[in-house]
Amino acid sequence: MKKTLLFLALCTSTASYAQSAKFQKAIAQNLASLDTATTESTYQKAGAAFERIATAEKTQWLPYYYASYCAIRAVRFEQDLNAIDTKLDQAELLTQQANSLSPNNSEIYCLNALIAFFRINVDFMARGPEYSAVGYAALQRAKELNPNNPRPYLLIGQSKFSTPEQFGGDKKLACQYFEKAAELFSKAPESTLEPHWGKADALRANSNCQAQAAAK
Repeated sequence: MKKTLLFLALCTSTASYAQSAKFQKAIAQNLASLDTATTESTYQKAGAAFERIATAEKTQWLPYYYASYCAIRAVRFEQDLNAIDTKLDQAELLTQQANSLSPNNSEIYCLNALIAFFRINVDFMARGPEYSAVGYAALQRAKELNPNNPRPYLLIGQSKFSTPEQFGGDKKLACQYFEKAAELFSKAPESTLEPHWGKADALRANSNCQAQAAAK
């Protein structure tokens, strides 16, 4: 009886390890595609791949997270304003699924902020106040949950930099956020699976801010 139980335990452990190794390999392979994506179609292709992983691995939050991130990135190329909300609704459903598996996750709050900021593009004057508040609240929560996450600082900096001053934009303040984001990115451990997007943007924005300050 003991030998039977031991055998079953070993089989279960081996199956779990194999599943985990397969999952990690699938995420890593699709991340390589995501990291090199530059067009709407390549983001959509990567997103579809992550959704397939999510269907197979229903207890893992990462594939839902990356599928949502791909959908958000693809929205940047959408020219039809009427289609933006529909696509962001789909991205939001994916973030909700990720959140159900990993609540109070700083990274997921960053996606919520991105979705809110992109909704502003449909009608800046009508939506700016509402969705800016939603986005900033999400990023504040992201900072609280993980003060070492550089992405909330990057996204706040980008928003402050791109928003006109009369609507709350502040390029000087944005540069401070870029500097903080660059600092945190430099300290972040290298990871093959966890979210790592934004580093190049933060370093480039911080470098531009420093160059502008030196030129004055």
